[in-house]
Amino acid sequence: MAEDRRRPPKFSTETRKSDPRRTNDENFASFMGFLDERFYDVDRHACRVKKGVRSYTYSLHLVRCGVARLASFETDAMTLRYSIRKNRYHSFIKLMMPTSGTFTITVNGVRTVKLAPGEALLFDPTEDITYAAVKDTKGISLLVASNYFHARTRFQAALFKVLPILGKTARERCFLTVLRAVHDYLGEMTPEEAEDYCDTLSAALRPVLSESFSGNDKSFATHQDFLRACAVDAMYKHIADPEVRADDIAREVGVSSRYLSDLFRKTGNSVMNRLLALRLERASTQLRDAASKAFTIEEIAKNNGFASLTHFGRVFKKTYGATPSEWRNAETVDTSFSKDRKDGES
Repeated sequence: MAEDRRRPPKFSTETRKSDPRRTNDENFASFMGFLDERFYDVDRHACRVKKGVRSYTYSLHLVRCGVARLASFETDAMTLRYSIRKNRYHSFIKLMMPTSGTFTITVNGVRTVKLAPGEALLFDPTEDITYAAVKDTKGISLLVASNYFHARTRFQAALFKVLPILGKTARERCFLTVLRAVHDYLGEMTPEEAEDYCDTLSAALRPVLSESFSGNDKSFATHQDFLRACAVDAMYKHIADPEVRADDIAREVGVSSRYLSDLFRKTGNSVMNRLLALRLERASTQLRDAASKAFTIEEIAKNNGFASLTHFGRVFKKTYGATPSEWRNAETVDTSFSKDRKDGES
């Protein structure tokens, strides 16, 4: 039977709970129902209830809003393995924190972070992620699009592939306190309120990111990955400047223009094409962002480094298949979680 891959409403809440009349397998399948949405890639053979669990129980409350998906959960011992499908329009970043029990997250089968209650992990969910919980683990997760993340925190999500937030500094403890408060209120939160709380979390996270980023390239597989991420961050800083060139980006990263071009060429891209993609992605979000409704399309184009409205309209339609005006007026497309692309498209 074909798998049901559905698209839920953009603004919605959903609550799931285990049923004592069901078997372990049935309750676990019910818990995994949140992964039925089309942008998840799930390794169902690796998803299981831990041995020794006699009666699997769980509860899950999910809030979907225009900029994020928030979930509070309680689960018996189990393992999940899944990733978010990469697409050409948006990338994502995820935050998780257990409030009781422990949660272990393994990225690409290599890096493992074990979270105690009150500790959080910020990571790239498009990687191959394995999640493991012990009995009676409770917690919160937050999934947002990377362009929203950058707009609110002023940091590029790619700089934080795996960032533990363990409460070792005053800034981290402050943020974790806010995150815990959001977890406690999530069951009563409306989707409209969720956007405001995401903004609050982003503001509280910004000082943590500033503290963590300085001179830190430990979150990247190679130093070249780190330099590419630094270049993307520099692009965001100059995204409104139509005169910025690859030389300017290289100078800010601290490498030669030729070396930076080689770094991007290894990924099948170029410095300026990457900058163009970032500009279009940010513009596509602003066209749908309630906070940008007062801006005209021409102003949004200029805010993203397009000196010519005609040029902006042409490249936007080529990329998104719609004019900026059509994109802004359409209400059926979720801007933070765009339509699925074919596997392997990035």
